[in-house]
Formats: sequence, structure tokens, C-alpha cells
Amino acid sequence: MSNSISPALPGPRYFTREGEGVQVVYNLKDPSPYVELGYVEVDEDAYRASLPDVTVPPAPAPDGD
Repeated sequence: MSNSISPALPGPRYFTREGEGVQVVYNLKDPSPYVELGYVEVDEDAYRASLPDVTVPPAPAPDGD
């Protein structure tokens, strides 16, 4: 039995396009298909920072007047 440790799998990578949500891709070795489709890779921290704050209540709906 070997004591070698298998290499760690790549972590999730985040891709987005203008006006769309984020695609989270696991075990991606080559991002070129996403780039060819117009996706831009974003940093996980930047993605999480762009999410709405769940502790802030939504704004009230405007009156129909």
C-alpha cells in the first residue's frame, strides 16, 4: 500500500456574463469553453460580496397611486 496522497482536485471556479447569474464549475481544468461563450471568471470573494445582504429587509413595494 502506498502512502502517497492523491493531488487535490481544483476548487470551484465562478463564471458570469453580463445580465446573468453565476455558473459555479467544479473540477475544471480548461476554462477556454466558458471564455469562448463570453463568460468572465470572477473571484469567489468578489462573487460573495456581490450577493444581497440577507440581514437587510427588502424595500417596501411602491404605492399604486
